Amino acid sequence: MKISELQAFVTVVETGNITLAAERLNRVQSSISHRIRSLEDNLDTLLLDRKTGGCIPTKQGLILYEYALKILRLAEDCKKNIANTKENYLSISVGIIECLPPYIITSLINLGQEFGLNINVTIGNTISLLSAYDKNEFDAVIIGAGFSNEKHTSKILLSTELVIVTDKSYPTITNISHLNGKTFLVSSKQCATSKRNFEMLFNAGNIKPERVIECGSYPVLFSNIALGKGVALVLGCSISNEIKRKIKVHKLDTPFNDFKIELVHHTNYSYFDINKLINMIISVFQDPRLSYMGY
Repeated sequence: MKISELQAFVTVVETGNITLAAERLNRVQSSISHRIRSLEDNLDTLLLDRKTGGCIPTKQGLILYEYALKILRLAEDCKKNIANTKENYLSISVGIIECLPPYIITSLINLGQEFGLNINVTIGNTISLLSAYDKNEFDAVIIGAGFSNEKHTSKILLSTELVIVTDKSYPTITNISHLNGKTFLVSSKQCATSKRNFEMLFNAGNIKPERVIECGSYPVLFSNIALGKGVALVLGCSISNEIKRKIKVHKLDTPFNDFKIELVHHTNYSYFDINKLINMIISVFQDPRLSYMGY
């Protein structure tokens, strides 16, 4: 079995389609089909049930899929281990949700250098980061809690509050039901606050938004909030003093004052001590500025 064959197989299982797998891997469809057939010939069994609508793994295919994920992870570890022997710093890839204040990323990178780690940070939303982590694209991800599963090793880093933000002229919100029929802005419809907490907010206040608009990033979201384009549900610690002067913040009752951030990480590596990374990240999230708005 070749790594390229296992990668092709895993991608077909995850996309459910040879054509989509070929697009993701930037290969022609015949190349993916050839690699799957090669695996089936090698193992002398049918791995995929090929239907008109796509492909699903057979019982034997599911067994291979679990092993393939482990083999691909080990192969990536080996590749990184060899690369790191050529550098003074160990390179670590970490995914972080964008709603966290930027000083967290700065602290993580700076502290990583002190520990001999070259921290490469990618910003994204909870769903996409966790998906990429499962594909071994990250050594660890820092995401909204509640989306990992029993296969993940996770640790709560922070419990913080969610607040409603509006433009300066907006009346003080005394009851969340007053938000019924309003336009809501989100950075991404796949972020943790949008995916779960907006639904919680809508249910608690019997709210039916006029529409939900995806802004693409927090800076764009805050800019549009200041212009009165809508309202948003955001982390209190994500609001800087500069932003705070331009918008109005409305406090919410529980359960919105208990939004948790968690670290999801692998349990062992051949090329560095995972506990060093975990303890370093924990220390970064002990920053007292995270306990209040306006940094």
